[in-house]
Amino acid sequence: MTVKKVTAPMNVQKGENTPETEVKTLPVETPKPEQTPEELKAENERLKQQLSAIPQDLKTRVEYFNKKNELIRRLSKLDMDKESLSIHLDKLAEIAASNEFENEEYFLNIDGGSKYNKTAVYTVKNPVIIGELISFVIGRVDAKREVLKKEIEA
Repeated sequence: MTVKKVTAPMNVQKGENTPETEVKTLPVETPKPEQTPEELKAENERLKQQLSAIPQDLKTRVEYFNKKNELIRRLSKLDMDKESLSIHLDKLAEIAASNEFENEEYFLNIDGGSKYNKTAVYTVKNPVIIGELISFVIGRVDAKREVLKKEIEA
């Protein structure tokens, strides 16, 4: 035996005391634009130029994005190198505070010779000089990072 469920339509009636719903309009504040129309137009043109720089056929598009990917990989490598050098520069500053002339923890070798037979030509153990060299290298890394950022954005 099966039971069939039947729903009867219900009539809803409003009585005298039923409150009417009112639709109130709330004052709407228009947000202030963060950029002026001229700035938005300039940004729009820049984005259009950026889109037009992307090649349209598949082969050149793949090459384009592979090149961008390689630039991003090189940029992240430079970021890691800069961070590592900065850590060592801080340690060198601590060492230089205690002994400004020589240390045994950090040294810089200048090697000479062939690929398999290298000999130390000169060794620098002065933490101040090593720190200056690291600062110079960090400056060069920063310059290369800026160049790579511009190439990535182009």
